[in-house]
Amino acid sequence: MSQLAQTHPRRATEIVDASFRFYRAHFGNLLVLSALLLVPTALIGVVAPEGLQRVVQLIGNWMYLICEGAIAVLVAAAIERDQALSAGDVFRTLGGNAGKVIGASILSGLLVLVGFILLIVPGIIALAWTMVAVPVAAIEGFSSSAAISRSRELARGRMGHVIGTMFLAWAIVIGLMLGLALALGALFALVGVPDRLTDMLGEIVMVPLFPLIGVAVTLLYYDLRVRSEGADVEAMVNALPENAV
Repeated sequence: MSQLAQTHPRRATEIVDASFRFYRAHFGNLLVLSALLLVPTALIGVVAPEGLQRVVQLIGNWMYLICEGAIAVLVAAAIERDQALSAGDVFRTLGGNAGKVIGASILSGLLVLVGFILLIVPGIIALAWTMVAVPVAAIEGFSSSAAISRSRELARGRMGHVIGTMFLAWAIVIGLMLGLALALGALFALVGVPDRLTDMLGEIVMVPLFPLIGVAVTLLYYDLRVRSEGADVEAMVNALPENAV
């Protein structure tokens, strides 16, 4: 029986705890996936001429968005089918949805930005409504606008739960990143590492922590599906033998 069939609506602390447990259990696959997508542009950024730095940075930002979608695919396989996908399997499964993931993420960011420019409250509402748009695009294959609409429907009436869950996850991960960044910054300054090399090493060292947020967002997506659609019951029924249904 899949993990989804055994899932129940979770509080914010339970989702974050489950995210760390998933992260530890699948650390190797998550690290390989993130390293393949994020490390190359960090390395290229060190040797690329000044005129190409913005292009490399843009590509690097796209890689971060694709990585979020790839993490969602990896989590989905484990939750729905108890499968541990390799990086190659994840990329093949994500396939053409990578462009939809980028589009959904950019559109979400624009909506949140406009909301915060207008007033703080609309920005928070937009943030809650678009929070799981990337997992929707990666797992369900919705277009960017359809993924936003689907995310909004899942989050409807649960804004506090969505924001509270991700605030807790972000606070923990950002705290870990800041602590690591301060320690590395002091070490690099002591050794006298050049600034560009320092930036590259900083990005690479942060790669292992990056999947935590992607895992948390995807587990929140499944939690919203359980709450809104009874996805756990559907998975349980699907797991029954045909003659038992």
